[in-house]
Amino acid sequence: MTELPYIAGDAVYRYPAAGDEPAAPGAKVLILTRGGVCVIGSWGDGDLAWAPLPKRNHTKEEQTHALQHSAS
Repeated sequence: MTELPYIAGDAVYRYPAAGDEPAAPGAKVLILTRGGVCVIGSWGDGDLAWAPLPKRNHTKEEQTHALQHSAS
C-alpha cells in the first residue's frame, strides 16, 4: 500500500504528559488521539497531544469571493 502524501507546516502538537503546556479547559483544539487520528474537540484525559486551530484570513477570503464572482 502506498502512503498518501501530506503537507506539514510550522504547527506542532503539544504533549502535556511530556511537559508541554496543557490546552485551555473547554477550548476547541486539534487533538491527536492515542490511535493517531486528528480530531477537533476539547482536550480529554485519554488524548495524546493537542495543537491550536489555524487562524482564518478574512481579507483573503473576501478577495477570493470577489474573484470568483468577477470570473462568472
